[in-house]
Amino acid sequence: MKTRIADIIRGHDRFEIMTHEGPDEDAVGSSRALAFALIALGKSVRLIYPTPIPDTLLFTPEPKNDKGISPQISIMVDVSDRKLLAGVTPQGEIVVVDHHRTKAEDGIVSWIDPGKSSASEMVYELIRELGTEITPAMASNLYMGLFGDTGGFMHSNTTAKVFKTAYDLVRAGADPNSIAYRLKKTRSLKYYQILCITMDRLIQAGRVYGSFICYRDFRDLRATPEDASGIIEELASLAGSELIILLRELNPDTVHASIRSKGTEAALKTARAFGGGGHGMAAGFTIKGRADELIEQVIEEGMKWAGKASS
Repeated sequence: MKTRIADIIRGHDRFEIMTHEGPDEDAVGSSRALAFALIALGKSVRLIYPTPIPDTLLFTPEPKNDKGISPQISIMVDVSDRKLLAGVTPQGEIVVVDHHRTKAEDGIVSWIDPGKSSASEMVYELIRELGTEITPAMASNLYMGLFGDTGGFMHSNTTAKVFKTAYDLVRAGADPNSIAYRLKKTRSLKYYQILCITMDRLIQAGRVYGSFICYRDFRDLRATPEDASGIIEELASLAGSELIILLRELNPDTVHASIRSKGTEAALKTARAFGGGGHGMAAGFTIKGRADELIEQVIEEGMKWAGKASS
C-alpha cells in the first residue's frame, strides 16, 4: 500500500491533507511533515484541521497552505473514522494513512497498519519511499508525533524500530530535548485549572477511573478544548488504575470520550461499545449526550473489560 500511495502522489499535482478534530502531536506532526514532503516534490497542498491546533504543537514553520486549490487527492492521516473530521468533507479522491485498528476501509487506497506506533512512523516510511530528503522541519514534526503517540517512549508500542526511527529523525535535525520540553514542560495555567476540575469529579470503581469536563467549564475558565490536550495522559498515570475514562463536551449536547488502559485492550473494547475505535490501550468515541449523564454508563461498560486478558 505504501508503494501504491507513493505512485498516486507522483501521478497527481493537487492535494489536501486532513486529520482529526482535536489534533494531537501525531496528527499535527504527520500531516505537516507530509505536506512539507509533497511541497518539496512540487505539489500544491492545502492543510485542513477541523479544530485549531494547540499552540504548543506549532514550533516549526508552517508549510505553504494553498487554500484555494481544487484537490485531486484527499489524504486522510491519523483518521480512523470520518466522524472525526467534524463535518469536513474531503474534496478529492480519498487516500487513508492510519495506524488505528478499524474494520472500515475508505477511499481508493487505505494503508492501515495497527502494528505501527503512530501515523508519523508511517509518514516517515512514505516520505522515504518517495525519495524526498528529510528536512529538519519534517524531522521535528515526525519526532513530535512519535513522542506523542508513544507517551514519551513509555507505551508498549515503543519498539526497537521506533527508536531507530527516532534516531534517524534526530540525525535529520529534530531536537529531542526541545521537543520533549515543549510538549511536557510548557503547560498553561488553564490546563491545570481544567485538571483540577477533572480530579474533583473523579469517580473510582475498582481499578476503573472516570471523570468529565463540561462545555460550560471551558466557558467559565475562558479556555478552549486545546487547553485540555494531554489531560487523559495525566490521569492515566494514576497508580493502581487499569482503565481511565475522560469525557469532554464538544458542545452542549455532544461528548467525546478518551479512554486509556494498561496491559489489556479494555480501552478499545469499551470504545467499541459506543461506536468508537482506536488502539487496544488508547481509544475513544463521540456520542450525543451530556458528560455528567453518560460517565457512569461508560464506567460500567469499562468495568466489563478492565483486567481481562486481551483477545
